Amino acid sequence: MMGKTPRLNSGNSPSRHSNGPNGSKAPLFPGKEKDHDPSRRMFQLRKHVMTLVASVLTLGYALWEPRRLQVNHIDLKFPSFPEVFNGLRVVHFSDVHLGFHTGRKELSKLAEQIKDQQPDLICFTGDIVERQSEPMRECVPILASMTARYGKFAVLGNHDYRGRQQQDVIDMFREAGFTLLLNQHIVIERGNEKFAVVGLDDALTGEPDLDEAVTGLSESVWKLLLMHEPDYADYAAPHGFGLQLSGHSHGGQVRFPWFGAMTTPRGSRKYVQGLHYTSKPQMPVYVNRGFGMTQLPIRFLCRPELTVLHLSRDDVSER
Repeated sequence: MMGKTPRLNSGNSPSRHSNGPNGSKAPLFPGKEKDHDPSRRMFQLRKHVMTLVASVLTLGYALWEPRRLQVNHIDLKFPSFPEVFNGLRVVHFSDVHLGFHTGRKELSKLAEQIKDQQPDLICFTGDIVERQSEPMRECVPILASMTARYGKFAVLGNHDYRGRQQQDVIDMFREAGFTLLLNQHIVIERGNEKFAVVGLDDALTGEPDLDEAVTGLSESVWKLLLMHEPDYADYAAPHGFGLQLSGHSHGGQVRFPWFGAMTTPRGSRKYVQGLHYTSKPQMPVYVNRGFGMTQLPIRFLCRPELTVLHLSRDDVSER
């Protein structure tokens, strides 16, 4: 009797009709038959290629963005600001982190941008070095080239202490012509009016002392505060400061739409970037995103920043 030929399109694998050894019904090749769908395989391949390309482009942008300095202009008015200084241009930069993917070349470009802003006042709010002071040595001439009508001022940040070489950093700031304020103030006068620049020691690794910083300073004098950590503003506001300038946060350095900063360090959890106001009393605090980087040599949706603050008197609020 002739064997039956399996019908086409029967839905059964030919192996299921083959007898195993010794005439058994077990399949010669056990397991389920895979469904080889060329269109599905092509879809998966395209998905993986697109994911890879997107990752490469994202990484490339994150490595490129640190070179895209953003200059932000901020107008602020204060009821007690001395009128003779109306339009004061304060150029604020922070967190250079020399020694970590930032050196002489990058700082030279920043110095050119600062010069273009024609500053009346230059303020630096900490972390000039990453850890060691040596990378700052070759940059002293660049820092010395920065000039402003009423001077240039700086405070220390936590990284300036990290290598335990803060005295070298202090000495080089002074060599470069910066007035380094460690719980100190400087009064700037013009005619019969004046304002004060107050600088505090770092809050994480130093010993900030507000009382010492304003000793001998009249309460009526308008005061600009330089402090590395922005969240310190809540402590400073009741002491009658007109404005606090800070850095430290890097704006998060890596940010995502809708989510914001991935993480920020202690001392910058509340005030992360840009202009904020404390609650009671309301004091503006501006947080610069910084110029350099730390931990990772990238920035994402968080460009390095140079801030130009235009300060003037608000006569309307006094009526």
